[in-house]
Amino acid sequence: MDPVDTSVKDREAFGRLIELIGTLRSENGCPWDRKQTPQSMHHYILEEYHEMVDALNRGVPAEIADEMGDLIFLVIFVAYVLQQQGVASLTEVLEGVAEKMERRHPHVFGDVKVSSADEVVDNWTKIKASEENIRRRESILDGVPRSLPALSRAQKLARRAAKVGFDWTRPEEVFHKVDEELAEFKEAVSQGSRGEIREELGDLLFVIVNAARHLEVNAETALDETSDKFERRFRHIEKGLSDRGTTVEQASLAEMDELWDEAKREEKRRW
Repeated sequence: MDPVDTSVKDREAFGRLIELIGTLRSENGCPWDRKQTPQSMHHYILEEYHEMVDALNRGVPAEIADEMGDLIFLVIFVAYVLQQQGVASLTEVLEGVAEKMERRHPHVFGDVKVSSADEVVDNWTKIKASEENIRRRESILDGVPRSLPALSRAQKLARRAAKVGFDWTRPEEVFHKVDEELAEFKEAVSQGSRGEIREELGDLLFVIVNAARHLEVNAETALDETSDKFERRFRHIEKGLSDRGTTVEQASLAEMDELWDEAKREEKRRW
């Protein structure tokens, strides 16, 4: 396919999407769409993002295209609402991000030479730090969104603090802190104070996230993979019980544990 033809079709499709959103937001458009705000769309954007990631992981092209379309629609929808509110026009948003990407890729659009992806990241970080909206930040922790998933937010906050030396020096030191926080959590549980239990559990989770960071493991990804594993094994329990003519509601814990161990053995054989 001719790249020029593709580009023309892309622009036409983008224009059609903007016109559609304009119609939905018009006086004679959709009552639901007309009353939405950037804040009210937050939940839908997060939901569609996770559905897109799920589709990417499953690898079904039709599902990926569908979920990607949903996410793009919502992002452009919010940009259109911001334009209506006078915050920024679509042109300003699109030209702004294009200029920023050109500025942050001097090895592509300028004369800078790089020899590896790591150098690209180093240059990106330096250029980003020089930009006005970054220089205006009062704290090194500014710019880490509260809306991030809790594990990701914790890992980003700790990584920022580590840049100025507020960190453990070795993974073993973090392990010691994990043991300390676990003991404090157990003590809170024994005392039965709900507020203290929640606080100590949060402390324990935060330190575990830091252990993951020191070991260069993404905590969010690790927990997602474990959740996937739990789902696989529990579905194996359900199927195994169904083959026996019973259900999880009717089965004993011993029966479910037996099938759980069976699922683990099958996974190890596949490895």
